[in-house]
Amino acid sequence: MTQLKTLTAIIISALAISACGERPPEKKAATQVAAKVNGTEISVHQLNFLLQNAGNIPASQAEAAKRQALQNLVDQELAVQQALEAKLERTPGVMQALDAARREILSRAYLEQTLAKLSKPGTDEVRKFYGDHPELFANRKVYRLDEYVFGKSPEVQASVREQLAQGKSAAEIANALRAKGIEVAGGVVVKPAEQMSLEILAKVAQAKEGQSMLFETTDRSALVNVLAAKAEPIDEAKAQPFIETYLANKQKAELARETMKQLRDKAKIELVGEFAGDPSANQAAAAEAPKAAGNNEAGVSKGIAGLK
Repeated sequence: MTQLKTLTAIIISALAISACGERPPEKKAATQVAAKVNGTEISVHQLNFLLQNAGNIPASQAEAAKRQALQNLVDQELAVQQALEAKLERTPGVMQALDAARREILSRAYLEQTLAKLSKPGTDEVRKFYGDHPELFANRKVYRLDEYVFGKSPEVQASVREQLAQGKSAAEIANALRAKGIEVAGGVVVKPAEQMSLEILAKVAQAKEGQSMLFETTDRSALVNVLAAKAEPIDEAKAQPFIETYLANKQKAELARETMKQLRDKAKIELVGEFAGDPSANQAAAAEAPKAAGNNEAGVSKGIAGLK
């Protein structure tokens, strides 16, 4: 099944460059050929594009990666030729997938072009962020937590608060919730400061060992008990690249939202049928803008973990 999905993805991605089953004429004078498959050329430009999107490849593996990438393109071309021969590009599912891929690529390209205008966060911005968040850097700690996540409802929230007021531990409360048939996930975990959301970290950093706290998000709750904390500070020089990436991602998310808001404000948008009069449409669509831009806004709400 996995192989079938992979082959399907290969065919659809390659068909996306064809025009209704017709291949665009190739300018052979300008083409640097890497391979020919049944007479159809695979160019060095195609190979380089594939490698550019493969991420950082160690220099020692570059040659092997290039040869493997070319073989992947050969396999792709073979599958595409068979797909075109079977006229699969004319089937409803493939036509819809091609249209969706085209729209995704174009919308992403527009937002990426817009976001490219942003300048790199300045030294003063980085220094200020470092100073404003000692819990992440100067006073950074690695925490041992009893952490439980469960669904959010007024009844459950009230019950948890009552038990916290009675001095019960997070583990005791979690067991009580499970006894009532409520699904609870979690247990003892070790987390450095950067792996927690900034909102939660601000409170955890001030908590005493043994203290339990209840946190709420849009659709779930988290019960956290600080079991232990070990100081492991990070100086400004080491923190700089993380902060720069974090701030850059945050700025991109904000600009993407603002850009889409401006476009929607200028456009004439009419929702029809069952969607007519939906008041949440504009907010929901605008919230998708950072995703369309390929920006990891999740990193903004989850601290700076992984932003390297």
